[in-house]
Amino acid sequence: MPLKPLISLFALALPLTAVAQEQAHEPSEENAEQSQFVGRYDGSSMETAMGMVVRPDGSFQWGLSVGSLDLRAKGTWYEQGGMIAFTSDPKPVAPEFVWSGIEETGDGPFLRINWAGTEDPFTYADVRGLCANGDLINTALSKGVWSPDESCDKVVAIEFYLSSYQVLSAPFELVGERKVNERQTIQIEFHRNDLGLADFDGVTGVLQEGKLRLESSLGAMTLRKLPPPAE
Repeated sequence: MPLKPLISLFALALPLTAVAQEQAHEPSEENAEQSQFVGRYDGSSMETAMGMVVRPDGSFQWGLSVGSLDLRAKGTWYEQGGMIAFTSDPKPVAPEFVWSGIEETGDGPFLRINWAGTEDPFTYADVRGLCANGDLINTALSKGVWSPDESCDKVVAIEFYLSSYQVLSAPFELVGERKVNERQTIQIEFHRNDLGLADFDGVTGVLQEGKLRLESSLGAMTLRKLPPPAE
């Protein structure tokens, strides 16, 4: 299942498909039990393992595994106008890249990223940047450190992207207190928080011909409704 790109310093935002939550009303347990959406679903394919359970008590669980990506979600659901909509509960705390400071290192790298609270290098991110001459940077970390090559006259803004989980930092503008010289190293920390928990707020779906078709910020997903287990 292809994942949509995130908003970045150099791209336009993609709107999420959502239902206005303030206009919705959660069903009673009796109505939920009668809903066509209650049941188990399988969205697995040759390269993807995906499943979902929609329970009559108004709760749901969802999971996805594809390549190095493992995601899960849980929360509540409601039905309105022939559509199902989901709300994460509890709402996940997104992973984030946090500016830690600037160190005097003499001849150290331009920047270093560690796992928060440790000295262990974080090695999984891509570095995106903007040079003063207008050139764009898009390259991978190496052992948790990075420095621009000679084609970039001066880095004026930078951001970090963990592509497997679509974690994108805010852009850091290297001005004022964040201005760095060639004898200094930027220190960044990666806080995992609820890494692996997907936010299902605003995810919606319809059930057509035994298939649940979901629209979300992860992209479109289709899951087959499974027959109830034999008694």
